[in-house]
Amino acid sequence: MKPRTLFLAVIASVASAVWAAPASTSCAPEAVAALEARASQGDFRAQFWRGTQLEMGECGPKDLERANSLFRQSASLGFPPAVHVLGVIQRREGKDAEAIKYFEQSAQLGYQAGFADLGFTYGLRDSPVRDAVLSYAWLTVAIARETKAPLREYLESSRTKAARALSESDLAKAQSVAEGLREKFSSIPVWADKQ
Repeated sequence: MKPRTLFLAVIASVASAVWAAPASTSCAPEAVAALEARASQGDFRAQFWRGTQLEMGECGPKDLERANSLFRQSASLGFPPAVHVLGVIQRREGKDAEAIKYFEQSAQLGYQAGFADLGFTYGLRDSPVRDAVLSYAWLTVAIARETKAPLREYLESSRTKAARALSESDLAKAQSVAEGLREKFSSIPVWADKQ
């Protein structure tokens, strides 16, 4: 995996985990057992958080199979961070077309990282889904929805790089596509976890 891709995957995973973190992140055996019990009872946040622990090897050994199962359960209940992380996992495994599907689904749920990762994934140089027009367009939507200045600046810098790869006519097309996407997603609020 290229350093940039790895960096983006780590940032996305950490951001997803932070946004959905439970009140207690203790690795005490009773805390892990309680989290596991809530996950088994269908608590989508517990499924996501326990999956994150297992994915990263926190509070015990890594168990990617169990982590993926928990992420899928949480995503099936419509939890945006879980849907997004499934996209990150697919991209990490080189399945960019599958990753796009999850990122689009998380964007439809208002999950900000989904918009950004659509732009980044379409912009990957060696990807079979590479599309500089869509990369620019999705990054434009991500910028418009981003409230945190440092992230917005990073997205703007990334969009500027994407624009350099576009001809004048492709840039006009990208701007038109971006406007259509902004309109499409304008009624979808930015997702916020209200624990």
